[in-house]
Amino acid sequence: MTATKDKAMAVVELPMLLFLRIADGDGAMSALEMERFDALLHSPDWCRSPLLRQSLPLTERDKGALWRRYVDGDLAVDSGAVAAALDSVLAEIPSEEQAIFEQDLLSFSRRILEAADRHAGWFRTDQKAHVSFEALGELIRRPSARGHAAALYRMSKTRPVPTDSDGALHLALAGDDSFWRGGKLSLSCLRVIDETHDVKTFDFVAEPRKFFCYEPGQFVTLELPIDGRMVRRSYTISSSPSRPHILSVTVKRVENGLVSNWLHDHFRAGMTLSADGPYGKFTCVDGAAGPYLFISGGSGVTPVMSMARWLLDTAADADIRFVHFARRPEDFVYERELRMLEARFPNFRCAFACSRATPDEWSGPVGRFSIDLLSLLAPDMMSRAVYLCGPDGFTESVRAGLTEAGFDMSRFAQESFGGAPSPAAASAKPADAPPAKIVFSTSGKEIECTSSDYVLDIALANGIEAANSCRAGQCGVCKTTALEGKAVHDCTDSLTEEDIGLGLILACRARPEGILVVDL
Repeated sequence: MTATKDKAMAVVELPMLLFLRIADGDGAMSALEMERFDALLHSPDWCRSPLLRQSLPLTERDKGALWRRYVDGDLAVDSGAVAAALDSVLAEIPSEEQAIFEQDLLSFSRRILEAADRHAGWFRTDQKAHVSFEALGELIRRPSARGHAAALYRMSKTRPVPTDSDGALHLALAGDDSFWRGGKLSLSCLRVIDETHDVKTFDFVAEPRKFFCYEPGQFVTLELPIDGRMVRRSYTISSSPSRPHILSVTVKRVENGLVSNWLHDHFRAGMTLSADGPYGKFTCVDGAAGPYLFISGGSGVTPVMSMARWLLDTAADADIRFVHFARRPEDFVYERELRMLEARFPNFRCAFACSRATPDEWSGPVGRFSIDLLSLLAPDMMSRAVYLCGPDGFTESVRAGLTEAGFDMSRFAQESFGGAPSPAAASAKPADAPPAKIVFSTSGKEIECTSSDYVLDIALANGIEAANSCRAGQCGVCKTTALEGKAVHDCTDSLTEEDIGLGLILACRARPEGILVVDL
């Protein structure tokens, strides 16, 4: 089949694939969802792409035949099939038309999702439809995710699927839906582990079951129904991607912490929640090469623990020094595991220091961080790549100490997720800001504001649902598309060049210049 024929067939099938993924994900398609689908095909006023507008009558003509193929199992609607169809179409469209085509597909999908939610009833949502919508959004917005899924899908069509005896990880050849590489998914808690007196690890499996793919050091955003509202919080993935059946987060109880206290007090094995991710750039994958020095303070141990587990699982010559600081000995997270790793692996060495322990409690090093103390715990620190995570004051001291000691900071990486915007970023907001307007295209609201207001703040203040987590431009959860106008950012740390090329902004750190139209 020629590329032209592939494209012609794919562009006709795409609306049907998107509709089926969202509307029939729960196996209970409603009349309301089908009516919305028919209306979108018949009245394409919502559509700006000439190619899609021309193809919709053909989709309407062929929907009966496409439905029969779907029922017979001949029309696949998994992520790989959607990605392959998208690839076929977008590869043939001029670059200037691609963004319009993608936005139309997102708009179409969102309208189907609205029908699914209306069917679910007032004050409820169709959770499976939302998971499917988020997964489709990733494929439409992100060429890298789409290309990978499409490649696996095409591979599955040309190579035999291995049997179970060939190993579970070879299930990648059976289709991309066997693996979670990004987007929303439902998690079921497998177990809860007490790490210390105020730290718990929550082990999750995906429902339906999937293998977890991410980079060690990344994090996920959990969605929790607390006190009648949905609350989002981001936590580092403490498990290792080399053990893909389980995804773990390790949570420290925080005084007056809404989410951490709720998880500790109420969340149990068998309960479920939704998660989104993975996010974050703090990882040793493609970062400075070893030998490694991992430095952690308090609960900042989780991302470097994930990296250590991954390196020891996958690199025979991994050379790691792991230095952990805490207030008292009872606050050492993963101490037993770290000491076991040291006993098992000759190139792994760990050390601990306490800032507040008495001689009766602890016979090891005592005191706050200093470069002299670090030199004692890691004498060869200058020859290693440093990965650092911990509370703000702690990380500032470590960074300053290493800089003063003449460490090569090109071999230094620090997790900054969750921190407040820097003073420089805060001062970027003008004192006498000119008027502006934000148009929320999906919600249909136009809000007068100033150029010093953030898109996310205006959205939430006006009852507009907008995903968010860190509010500091670090996690990327609040990415959305600027359809028209210009946004000025205080921070773009979690935007890639690919994101910027697609017109994505960080709602939490973006401010409007004049009139800004956003996809919220």
